[in-house]
Amino acid sequence: MDREIELKFLIPPEAAEAILGALDGEGAVRQLDATYYDTADHALRRAGFGLRVRDGEGGRKQTLKSASAGGVFSRGEWEEKIAGPAPDRDALARTPVGEMLAEATLSPVFTTRVERVIRMVRNGETLIEVALDRGELSAGDRHAAVCELELELKSGEPQALFDLARTLARHAPLRLSLISKAERGYGLAAGNATPTPRRRPVALAPDATVGEALQAIGQAGLAQLCAALEALRERPAPEGVHRARVASRRLRAMLKIFKPLARDDAARALDGELAWLAGELDAARDLDVFIGEVWEGAAQGATFEGRDVFERGLNAARASAYLRMEAALESPRARDVLLEAAAWLEAGAWTTDSRLADRRGESARAFAAEALAHRQRRIGKAARRFDELDAHGRHKLRLKGKTLRYALEDLASLFPEHPRRVEHLLDAAKAVQDALGALNDRVVRQALVDRVAEGDSALALSAARVALRDDNAELRQAARTALDRLVAARPLL
Repeated sequence: MDREIELKFLIPPEAAEAILGALDGEGAVRQLDATYYDTADHALRRAGFGLRVRDGEGGRKQTLKSASAGGVFSRGEWEEKIAGPAPDRDALARTPVGEMLAEATLSPVFTTRVERVIRMVRNGETLIEVALDRGELSAGDRHAAVCELELELKSGEPQALFDLARTLARHAPLRLSLISKAERGYGLAAGNATPTPRRRPVALAPDATVGEALQAIGQAGLAQLCAALEALRERPAPEGVHRARVASRRLRAMLKIFKPLARDDAARALDGELAWLAGELDAARDLDVFIGEVWEGAAQGATFEGRDVFERGLNAARASAYLRMEAALESPRARDVLLEAAAWLEAGAWTTDSRLADRRGESARAFAAEALAHRQRRIGKAARRFDELDAHGRHKLRLKGKTLRYALEDLASLFPEHPRRVEHLLDAAKAVQDALGALNDRVVRQALVDRVAEGDSALALSAARVALRDDNAELRQAARTALDRLVAARPLL
């Protein structure tokens, strides 16, 4: 098995020549036509593999790729030359899927026709293969254009990949993508060229180190964020806004949990940029929830003077929020945050700093148990002063609960012997998030009503009577009960 370390970017077709013009080095052009195969129920895809037969320079090759070989940017690959156009059973038998496919029938799922322009970029001991792919995916009568840039490290340090990517980003917009051609092809076959982003559970071995856990969780979070932003750009809609905002917040939660390794300037800058990105989605999400989950239900049959004016204001505010969001997503700043997140996860100071070697190599299980218990204690300390907290203080407490919840979900596999304890603690953290979220939503919605009413106090009061019917005292009591339950929950170790 060979191990690839690569970065892939989506680029506009019109930017391709600018990229090539910025590169020196040896070059070649290849036509790569491939057919991807799977079983009728897509068993290969579900197992995390892609199987293709490709015709190109050097003859016909069969390649099996895994979804991951230790990281988002590293993939397992098993490749052999074969004779026939269909998959070679003997070659497959020498791969991890041989037994699974022994009796299975394989059929074409989709095809790719791609022209690949290659440049080999050398700098001292570093050698990077740059491949520009332009072509088309086809699944039956469905087609989708392909224009991708891949940087593969052949020798040298991973940091060199990111340095080259930053240089090329000054010549053309590079958007990090962690969706493979195989995933796009399967999506196209199902009628959707941009697959719906799904967060895969992070499976950590009980003997994983802190460094391994950080990288696995961070890479899963970055994959989710890249996919969510790509889907949102293609189809701006409430569920997409929600997924993208959650993905950005999960990455920030990861930085908080692994703070002992995330104290360098790049980590702090990344946290700030992720906060900016989530903030650009906030107004759209708040208005989506208010209109779709609150107003449309509560306002049925309600009559008050100025209702039409208020609803026009709501729709105008949402349209404006979406325009702001879409502008942010198309900005260089949004592209940069993805690249810098990848750079920190793969080649950040934490990966090489000798002062952090002991921490990197520490047991993830022991680290997680203490980190989660510490978060639980911090929430308990704040909970004792709950009645003294203002809206901002309750919001900060809610964020602590959310960080604990995300960390529990990501680290749970380290504690396979305590499934009920994990479930109990996770349920308690979710209850805190929901209860404090209801209180925070009330504050946010009041501010939203005031903003849409544009200074008309009578209109704001009438709209608030319709939209803000929750009893504040009941919400506060529910929050106290949820906090008590979380504080009393038994730690994992």
